[in-house]
Amino acid sequence: MATKTTLQEKTEQLEQAATEVKAKVEKKVEAAEVKLEEVKEKAAEQAADIGAEVKEASATLQEQVKKLKEDFLVHFNDFRDKFTLSQDDLIELKEVVKIEFASIVEEFSKLTKEVKEDVTQFSSKHKEHVAETIQRTKSNAVEAWHKVKDTEEKKPTEVKPEKEKETE
Repeated sequence: MATKTTLQEKTEQLEQAATEVKAKVEKKVEAAEVKLEEVKEKAAEQAADIGAEVKEASATLQEQVKKLKEDFLVHFNDFRDKFTLSQDDLIELKEVVKIEFASIVEEFSKLTKEVKEDVTQFSSKHKEHVAETIQRTKSNAVEAWHKVKDTEEKKPTEVKPEKEKETE
């Protein structure tokens, strides 16, 4: 009869240890989920910040283009008023101006493309970081879960040797 109580005590101790381990794992899983939510929130905040910066840069760029056009028109009108040019001279000047504006537009297009590429690159790096964090969290949770399962599976095997010893 005394042996059964010893077995019962050991079984209870093993069950208590498994319960404690399981509680620790659950706490770690909950902490990982909280961390994941924090990472998601930070990612959303950073995406919003990037979007705002892009909009601000775009607005600034558009304002600069507008000022450039206005300045050019003022200078062009001054130039035209100061010099009397023939029709051929005006046509040639028009072609030069077209070429210059095309060059400016091309440069702004390249700049816009570079900004978009930078934003895309930053977003993909951030996405990779979040994916890695999620994978680590998942791996840690799975590892902790396996530890709990292993502990629970060992309970019956640890009790059996005690029975065998007592019967001998």
